[in-house]
Amino acid sequence: MGVPKIALCCLVILTVVSLIHCANLKTNTINQGGVDKSTAQLIESLRHQISTKEEELQKAEKVNKNFERMIQLVNILGQVDSFLTDRTKNMIKKLAVLAEDKTANIED
Repeated sequence: MGVPKIALCCLVILTVVSLIHCANLKTNTINQGGVDKSTAQLIESLRHQISTKEEELQKAEKVNKNFERMIQLVNILGQVDSFLTDRTKNMIKKLAVLAEDKTANIED
């Protein structure tokens, strides 16, 4: 017993219709004859909203990346400031020691 011819024909037709529908979805087109205008307008509205949200997300990512760069710059400047402060303190201590030695030599 095989599969009846009518069932096989229905399966082939269903497969072809599914492939055509998938092709329409993949090419991002709307079949105006098969879909009423309100549905088409809704789909276009949703596409517009999605693209707007994607643009907002990209802008937010750019801003976030710029803030991260600014934080890195502030960290680097903080390290430079700490280095210069330490060097300045060391130089002042050395100058104080030299000044004490000179005053001690003058008093002798």
